[in-house]
Amino acid sequence: MNAHKTYKKIQKETLEGRDVEVQVLRKAAIQYRQVLASASEVEKSKLLDAAVRYNLRVWDVFQADWEQPGCALQPTLRNDLLRLSIFVHKTSIEVLAYGDPEKIRTLVNINECLAEGLITGSRAPAPVLASA
Repeated sequence: MNAHKTYKKIQKETLEGRDVEVQVLRKAAIQYRQVLASASEVEKSKLLDAAVRYNLRVWDVFQADWEQPGCALQPTLRNDLLRLSIFVHKTSIEVLAYGDPEKIRTLVNINECLAEGLITGSRAPAPVLASA
């Protein structure tokens, strides 16, 4: 096994929750950017299929987590994210059917903004609870 593969394997095994979420969102955004950058229609079609399928799997996992009764998110945030996941699924299917570059950019932006929010949120100080 070469050094790069070994590093990737170790990195994957040591990532924690939010780090994994950030990585998969970034990977989905990168895959969509590769579609947009592709000059060959045949290659673009293959890349698009793979990007949409990957992105849908990522969002399926998120949605399943957010739908759980024990989800730790605040109800308002949880509902907003569930609505966003429905939008992402709908837009992903439209992208697969029509390949609209603007809709692809929308999905890139959603994934990148959510990843950035996860990074920023993990650096935020813990809320101070008022003492009784």
